[in-house]
Amino acid sequence: MWEGLTRESDSKVAWCFTTALLLEVAAHPKPGLVDRVTPLKEIDIFRLSASAAALYPYFASAARLGRLGRARGALGRLVLRGAEASLNSQRGGNAHLGAILLAIPLAAAAGRLGNRPVIAHDLRRIAWRILLDMDWRDATHVLEAIRFSSPGGLGRVPFLDVKDPRTYRLLRQRRAGLVEVFRCYLGRDMVADELAQGYPLVFEVCHPSLTRWERDVDRFEEACVNALLEVMSRRPDTHIARRRGIHVARITQKLASDVLSEGGVLTRRGLRYLRELDDYLRRIDARPGSSADILAAAIGVRLLEGLRL
Repeated sequence: MWEGLTRESDSKVAWCFTTALLLEVAAHPKPGLVDRVTPLKEIDIFRLSASAAALYPYFASAARLGRLGRARGALGRLVLRGAEASLNSQRGGNAHLGAILLAIPLAAAAGRLGNRPVIAHDLRRIAWRILLDMDWRDATHVLEAIRFSSPGGLGRVPFLDVKDPRTYRLLRQRRAGLVEVFRCYLGRDMVADELAQGYPLVFEVCHPSLTRWERDVDRFEEACVNALLEVMSRRPDTHIARRRGIHVARITQKLASDVLSEGGVLTRRGLRYLRELDDYLRRIDARPGSSADILAAAIGVRLLEGLRL
């Protein structure tokens, strides 16, 4: 895959999204998630960092395909190969599937911009066009990546189940594109919803929140944590809902909102509330992983815009 690094712009895009994954995992304190201080039982900052580094060439290839106008029918394969590389780089299981799904189309959109300055609105518009253009081949490879990664609490669905061979035959017959397929899952998964609806949480919640908190605090780490809490407060995290039930996801949403109302990590009271939320999530092993994927994508966008730490 390294042959994709044919231009400096492709390398820059890959650096932005790889760095975004590294920054997201390091940010502390993230409730219920891996950070630079606290591991989870099967995954830690070292395994997640290994996974992030393994994804660099796939982000670079996505940028190259976007720049050359060859994304259609090829990005889904990059998602699958990226998922395989992530799993093969460490022993902690699924590490970055959601982030890969979000970042690959964004990387292709950034590649299409070439050396032009990245503006969030323009990047989103181009990424949405790319998503709409992703065809049945892309959809097939993306569903194969989900099946291969086996994310926690995946379960079974009555239609287009990634574990059912009939799903892939149907995709070939109907020539259904990625957006059409993911609209069948609306409400079940935050990342799928982002791709089916043009990144509403990334660009309307997390990116502006991250930008706002960057101005209000001295440390980027604190901005990341508060931006994560913003996402968690907007809707129940679907990773938690699948693993621990919608009632736990709604409790988590309410608690995240309470933390933010007290200033998040910027105040003593907010920190106390955050520690209580963290204790609750770790006690029942509930992880707001979908919200973390949204944060990683938003950090990548900020880096593309020229953010320097």
